[in-house]
Amino acid sequence: MAKPVYKNVRIIRASSGDWRVVYEYEFPDKPGNYKRFYVRDGINYVHDSDEKEKAAQELKKDIEVALKNGFNPFLASTKMETSLRTEENRIISSHPSAWTMQEAIDNFLAYCENINLKKTTLKKYKSQTKIFIEWYNNLNINKLASEIDEGTMQSFLDYGVKFNKWSPRTYNNYIDDLSVLFARCEKLEKRKNKEIKYLYDPYFLEKKRTHAERNRYYTPAVASLIKNAVKDDIELFRYIKWIFYSCMRPKEIHLLQIHHIDLDSRQIKVAGSIGKTGDRFVPICDELHELIAEMKLDQYPLDYFVFGRHKKTSDKVVGDDYFRNKFRPYKIKLKLDENYTLYSWKHTRVISLISAGFDDNQVMTLTGHRDRAGFEAYKRELVVDNSSMKGKTIDF
Repeated sequence: MAKPVYKNVRIIRASSGDWRVVYEYEFPDKPGNYKRFYVRDGINYVHDSDEKEKAAQELKKDIEVALKNGFNPFLASTKMETSLRTEENRIISSHPSAWTMQEAIDNFLAYCENINLKKTTLKKYKSQTKIFIEWYNNLNINKLASEIDEGTMQSFLDYGVKFNKWSPRTYNNYIDDLSVLFARCEKLEKRKNKEIKYLYDPYFLEKKRTHAERNRYYTPAVASLIKNAVKDDIELFRYIKWIFYSCMRPKEIHLLQIHHIDLDSRQIKVAGSIGKTGDRFVPICDELHELIAEMKLDQYPLDYFVFGRHKKTSDKVVGDDYFRNKFRPYKIKLKLDENYTLYSWKHTRVISLISAGFDDNQVMTLTGHRDRAGFEAYKRELVVDNSSMKGKTIDF
């Protein structure tokens, strides 16, 4: 039996987060000498540790099968000119079996369900792909899944920033998660069409720098100054209190209607079409319940907006910048910089709850985070520390 020309297919799990599958392959002209090859193939775009492990194991399995079937990395082309890639892929994609974008998404989600992907991760993928395919269809983009390139993806990302007001972190999450989609779809489609090649290369997309200071939380002293300044502006004061008590995003409150509020179940439904994490339910605490009673929201038609035009609950929604513009003069008067925003009240609420000893799982029901890893990253951005080391320790 001939000695295999490859060996040691294994996963390297670096503490830095740079995971890869590595193997050695014998030099064609140097028997007994091996070159080491590293393959990442998008697994580092998966941040949940369990899902990342599944992706790494799947990649390892794919590499083992390819090597067993005669794959030779010395004969594989690692880079093509974009024009050559495009033209070659158009020829391949013209094959009747090439997937449309909708077919690719359907197959990807079916794959995720088949491998028992965590429900929260699957829900996130469904929400993100829904937003992507709606944008794709609205623009009548006539491209197969394998023809989508980084230019198309950049247009989608720019759209998200402009019209959905994505934060840098959300923008970067879409790069990561849709990169997982295309990397997996190429593998899945290759099972039926081994000649298919996908154009999309996430490495040509630049991530945005995230600035936690963009929405700086209010210390008790600063918060007190603002509350005293705006308390006579009833509309703005109620709006700020709503952000604080619900931890809803300004956009979510801006489009909130009476029918989203369920006083019997003490919860507010944030529809996936206006939220960024899909459908979720926000608990109504006692303080928010009192605010709802104060505003007499149970007396209005179900299709009315909670914060409508003419400084009251009405059937007409206010402009996107309405409350931001109302808040700006107070910031100027108090000499607060641009890092203090209306959204900062959400962060202030989170820090207040954590500092008061509320459990992270309870706080996550307010923030809308789907997994602990995402919430921990959010806390790190806020520089939240609720450790016992804040109290008395040991005398010198």
